[in-house]
Order: sequence, then structure tokens, then C-alpha cells
Amino acid sequence: MDKKRKILNRLLKGAAFSTVGIFLSKAMAYLYRIIVGRYIGPEAYGQLSIGLMVLGFAKALSGGALDNALKKYIPEYRAENDKGSLKGIVLSSINITLVLSIIIGSAVFLTAPLIASEFFKSPELTNIIRIFGLLPIVAGPYDRMLDASLGYNTTKYRVLTKNIIENALKLLFTVLLIGLGYQLMGAVWAWVLATFAGAAVSFYFLEKKLGPLLTSDVDAEYKHREIIKYSYPLMLSSVIGTVQGWADTAIIGYFMDNVSVGIYNAAYPTAMLITIPSQALGSLALSSLSEIGQKSEKSREKALKTLTNWTFALVFPAFLLMAFFSRETIQILFGDAYLKGSLALSILAFSNLISASVGRLNSYLKSKGYTKLIFYNTILTVSLNLILNIYLIPKYGITGAAISTLISTILAEALIFLETYRFENVVSLHPKMAKTIFSGLTAITMIYLIVDNLFQITPFWVLIPAGILFFSLHLLIFFKIGGLTEYDREIILTLARKAGLEEKVEKILKLLT
Repeated sequence: MDKKRKILNRLLKGAAFSTVGIFLSKAMAYLYRIIVGRYIGPEAYGQLSIGLMVLGFAKALSGGALDNALKKYIPEYRAENDKGSLKGIVLSSINITLVLSIIIGSAVFLTAPLIASEFFKSPELTNIIRIFGLLPIVAGPYDRMLDASLGYNTTKYRVLTKNIIENALKLLFTVLLIGLGYQLMGAVWAWVLATFAGAAVSFYFLEKKLGPLLTSDVDAEYKHREIIKYSYPLMLSSVIGTVQGWADTAIIGYFMDNVSVGIYNAAYPTAMLITIPSQALGSLALSSLSEIGQKSEKSREKALKTLTNWTFALVFPAFLLMAFFSRETIQILFGDAYLKGSLALSILAFSNLISASVGRLNSYLKSKGYTKLIFYNTILTVSLNLILNIYLIPKYGITGAAISTLISTILAEALIFLETYRFENVVSLHPKMAKTIFSGLTAITMIYLIVDNLFQITPFWVLIPAGILFFSLHLLIFFKIGGLTEYDREIILTLARKAGLEEKVEKILKLLT
């Protein structure tokens, strides 16, 4: 038991900072969207979303996969104490990114009027596309400096800079500029200013906390060829991933209008909120969790099932609340102007639930070396998503985009589930997930019937007390039917011990179970 607790303490300590960073980052990034969406309206918010899509593509094409090279080579050169190669690999990655960013940025700048007028049928998008197309000239090198810090086996500087400081400044600048009356362009320039500030902070951390590196007197041994050779196969995956993330926005913008883009980009990130537990628990690597038992395939599968169960137990209740009260969720967060996105929100939330139900099988297969299989799966599902979007969006609008995402997600998760079973004889589903489903459905049915009988038209403010009551009922039922395993109890007590609350939490668990 002592050995287990020692391992759990180390795992939780290593994951805690990243987890807090993820939650703060998501909260501030989402608050930024709420403020912008509410105060500039769906049309202008849709234009901003298109600009962010351009930024995503530009960054992917400007060296979005170079982080893998830095994470590979920096530890090797540090182990050899090769300071010249260490400086050279970082400078080389920045140089490559800068050159690609200038080329891509120039192309976007010159073609922005054509993209805005012909593809999106909104000439007023021209300046927004130009600004976001040029931003990777700063954002690209900034990302490489943060990637370099990961090569030093530390995530805290990236979390502090990218997740916390940049998002906090983005939020602050947005409130100030919109308050001063700059509306849409205020939100755009807030993003730009926060990026410049983040770049300055990342340079400070790299040079003052990890270095000096870029400003050292050591002669750099440039590694342009090594980086390109290692990274170019990964560039395609990076671009494909970007297509997967922004295909809905691009095709909605092409077939429909900026208002529809804005409404969809209110529903999409709202549905993504239920994936936060999955991202947070993802910081606990399967290989590390396996240390808790004997280092064997059996313990690895147990760790996978446990991680899936934890994720599902957190995601399923959030999904139910979002699905049953989708109109109220959209209304309370973005306002009445976005209510047309409520059905899309329910569908997108279900799509994210499917991913959580299957578990982190991608991570599992990566740990087993099936990288080509994952790549082929991605190609297939992205292609299906694009085809479905092109077919369904003209017929069903943003609901069609949500349906496309759901169908492609089901295909992706079904493929990886079957492949993991076929090649490794591993199933990620945990028997305890059935108890989460039972307690969640029982609680949400009770709450929905109460609300439906009390109100003819449900007011948006009801969502808060209904949500609190729902989660309380769900947890009570879950504990009473034995949803908590001894392994889960130990994790909870470990967390409580670190907070100095072990005795109180243990009493509560005994009372509930």
C-alpha cells in the first residue's frame, strides 16, 4: 500500500500543475468567446471565428509539427552537453518557422481580398484575414521557444505562458478594447497584443530560467537539415488535424453566412467543455499509471480501463445537463441571438461523449507503436467529415455540420476500438460505466420532470439550481449503488491527503457508501 501511495503522490504532483493550467486556460479562452459573442453579435463573432481559422491553418503550414523535433533532439544534446548543437537546434527551428511564416503570411495577405469576397462572400473580412494570416510571423517563433522548454522536461513555463498569461491578457485587452468601442477589431487586436506579450514572456523564461540559450556566446551549430528531415512527414498530420478542427467553420462560411458561423462557433466550444476532464486526465500517462500494479500488459489494460471510467464518470453527467437543457445553456452563456445553435450543441455534446466512452485508445496505440494505423484512421475520418459537411450543410445548416461531426466521430472511435481489440485483445470499457449511466439518467429524469412541471417555458436562470441539484442527486445515487471502486477511493484519499483533508473526506465517503 505504501508503494502505491508513493507512486500516486508522484503522479498527482506531476499532473496537478498541468491540470490546473488546462482548467484555467479553457475557462479564460471560453470567457473570451462569451464576451466577444455577447457584445459584438453573431455576425461579427462569425467573422472573428473565420479569422481564427485562418490563423490555425497558417500556423499549421508554418511549422506546426516542429515541436516534435525539439522534444526529440534537445534532451539528446543536453545529455551530451553539446551546447553548440543545443543552441543550433532551437535557432534552426525558429529560422524555419520564420521563413515559412513569412511565405504563408505573404500569400494570405495578397489573396485575402479574393478569399473574403469569393469564398466567404464577405469583403469586410479582408483585413481580419490579413492580420491573422501575418500573426504566425510572431506566433510561430513564440511556439518554438515554448517547445524548447518542453525539451528541458518541464511543462510549467508553457503552462504559465500559453495557458495562463496569454489567455489572461487576451481577456483583459478584449474587455478594454470592446469597452472603448472598438467592437470586432478590438477582439482582433486583443488577440494580437496577447500574442506579442506571450512571445516576450516565453523569451524571458527560455533565456533567464532555462538558459541563456539564444543569447549565449556559444557558436550555434545549425541543424536545419536534421529538423526538416525529421519533421516533414509530421507536417501533413498537423495540417490534417487543423482541417479536422476547422472544416465545419470553413464550409459553413462558404455555403451560409457569418451569422451561422458565429452561432456554430458558440455551440462547438460549449460542447467541447465536457472534454476538459479527458484532457486533464490525459496528463496522467498510461505508462505511468501502469506502475501502480506489476509492470505487465494486464496492468496496462487495467490502467486504460480505469482512466476511461474516470473520464466517463466526469463527462456523462455534464453531457446530460447540456443535452437536456441545451437552449438554456446557450441562452445563459451567449444570449438569445444564439438560440438556433441549441440542437447543434446537443449533437456535438453527444459526439464528445462518444469519444469519452471509448477512452484514450489513441494514446494506448501510440504507446504500442501503431502510429501509421492512427494516421490512416485520421485520413479516413477527416475525408468522411469533409464529404458529409459538403453534403449536409447546404441542406440542414449548422445542424448538418454537427451531424457530420457526430458521424465521423462514431466512425473514428469505432475503428480504433475494433483495432485495439483486434491487434492487442484490449477493451477499454469498464463495467462501472453502467452505474454512471444509471445514476446519471435517473437524476436527470427527476430534475427534468420537476422543471417541466414547475415552468411552462423554462427560464434560463433555472439551469444553475437545476444543475446543482442534478449533480448532487447523481453523486448520491452513484455512491449508493457502489459506483466507487477501492482503487478510486484510494485516488480520492490521496488527493485529500495532499490538501490536508483526508480524515474529513474519508468520513464523507463512508457516509455516502
